[in-house]
Order: sequence, then C-alpha cells, then structure tokens
Amino acid sequence: MRILDKYLLKEILKSSLSVFAIFMIILSSNTMLRLIEEASTGSFPTYLLFPIIFVKITQYSIYIIPISLFFGIIISLGRLYNTNEMSVISSSGISPVNIAKTLNKVILPTAILVSLFSLYITPTATEYRYKLEHRLNSEERIEEIRPGRFTSSQNGRATFFVSDIENNKLINIFFSTYESNGVTVENSNSASYSKDVTQRRYIILKDGIITEHLYPYESNIRVTKYQDHGVQLGQDLPIFTNKKLEAMSSFQLINLGTLAATAELQTRLMLPIATFILGLIAIPLSYSSPRKGRYNKVFFGALIYFIYFVGMSIVKKLYMLEITPSVLGLWWIHLIVGTLILYIYLRDSSIIPLRQ
Repeated sequence: MRILDKYLLKEILKSSLSVFAIFMIILSSNTMLRLIEEASTGSFPTYLLFPIIFVKITQYSIYIIPISLFFGIIISLGRLYNTNEMSVISSSGISPVNIAKTLNKVILPTAILVSLFSLYITPTATEYRYKLEHRLNSEERIEEIRPGRFTSSQNGRATFFVSDIENNKLINIFFSTYESNGVTVENSNSASYSKDVTQRRYIILKDGIITEHLYPYESNIRVTKYQDHGVQLGQDLPIFTNKKLEAMSSFQLINLGTLAATAELQTRLMLPIATFILGLIAIPLSYSSPRKGRYNKVFFGALIYFIYFVGMSIVKKLYMLEITPSVLGLWWIHLIVGTLILYIYLRDSSIIPLRQ
C-alpha cells in the first residue's frame, strides 16, 4: 500500500470514529438520563435500565455509522484542501477517481458492516426490546417490600404499603390495584409470606377488608370482609408474539411476501447501499478553496444527507401506497443519485470542478 493511501485512510478513520463517538455519546446520554429519571420515579424498573440502553445503542448504530463515515470524509478531505495538501496530491496526478478507489477500502467494509446491522443485528435487538416492553407491561411482581414505604409493581398497576415488619410478619397492610374496570383497595391487620408447590411466592393477608370501586366509581362500590386472602407476588407472563415487521428477521420478511414486508426488507437493503453512495458523494462534496475553513462543507453535507434520507422515506411511502410500480421498488432513488455521482466523477477526471 502506498504511503499516500495509508495517510488518507488513517485520516478518514480517525475523523469517522471521532464523529461516531460524539453522536453516540450525545444520543446514549440523552436516553440514559431519560430512563434514569423514569426509574427514579418508580415508573421504570432499574433491572431493565442497562438492557434497554444496550438495545438503544444498537438501534442508533445503524444510522450513526453511515453519517459518521460521510462527515469523516468531508472533514478529513476538507482539512487537506484547507492546508493545500490536496493541491499537491492533485498536481502529482491523483484524481478524485483514484482517491475514491483508495477510500473504498474503508467505504465498502463500512457498507458491509451496516448491512450486518440492518439485516440481522438491529432486527434481533428490536425484537429483544419488544420482549422487554412486553414483560414490563405484563409483569406485576413487587420487587421489595419495606416498612413505612409505598412499593409499586413493575407495571405500576399495583401499590403495596406495610407499616411495620415483626419476625417476618407484616403489620397493617394497604394494597391497591388499578384495572380498566375500576380500583380495588385492600386493608388487613397482618400478613405473612407463603409458597406453593411450584415455589410461587404469596402474601397471605388476614382479617381484612376489600373495597372495590367499579366503573362508574360514584355508584358502584362493593365491600368484602375476609379472614384469609392470598396475593401472588409474581405471575406467569403471557406468551410473547411478535407482530412488528421491524422486529422480524429478514428470512421471515421474505416468507411473508406482503407489500409491507417487502417494503421493510428493501428498506434494510437500502441502508448499506446508501452508506456506499454517501461515501462516494462525500469525496467531491469535500472540495473547498484554501481560503475557507476545513468545516466549510459540513452544513451543506448535512443538508445533502437530510435530503437523501428524507427522499428514501418518501420513496417508501410511495411504494406502500402503490403509487410507484412494484418493479421499481425502492431502488430508483439510488439510481438517480448514482447517475449524478457518475457525472461528477467523469467531470472530475479531467478538470477540477468550480464548486465553492
């Protein structure tokens, strides 16, 4: 490998990894702070904090990797233009086409990495996320009971309060549950823990009253007195059934064969292609005169990136509405952008374009 090739690849990798780290820190920190705030208020269980953050990072990566490569190339080559290094490189007979061939050693592996995320890793992580949400929405387990403190179940529909605990015996218990048809409030003098043959944990409440406020609350109240009443501290979760296309594997989408499944599958294939195209766009887009800064084209690059990805979303909507022919699918936007890139590179092979 030539010294120039090593130099260019090193600069591109360094800038791309820096951009990736910045975007990932910003997005991950925002997600982490939001989840920690929810966990502190009791609306989100702490044991799901790190799994959810890991899933979010995986989902972010599929979009951060392409934009990191795109801006990494623009920033790196922009610096070379700003320091007149690119002028020296061009005067030695190196054209933008030659630079593109060199940078393909980074662009192509990045596109392959995005395809791995798009086709396998991200759908798997998304399915795992929906499983966690299913568990969170269905589970009614109470993690820990402390005297003098209100404790909520994982889904927030049950609240438990104990005034004191003596010799593993609960004193003065308040227990309430919230359902779609009303609210149930239960008070008892004492309670103790128990297990059945399947090792499920229960609280056996003694000498209490159950007050049910059924809808409409003003006119439908039912009071029940009891000597013994058992409340299960955990329950079997209902079976999780995945019906979200974004959480299905690519093989499942192929087998479905519906319009929505085909659109989702083509969207996953579009992202690696878009990564490759963005890498090629960034090379001529980074051109800048020496009197301008290295970040001169960052804003314009962001605009190009935004237009391209919005265009991909519009193309998907048109396909879902069956406005575009099925034979064109979602690929025609790449053909348009690819034709534009080909024209720019053909022009750049003979002259330096007047792009300011």
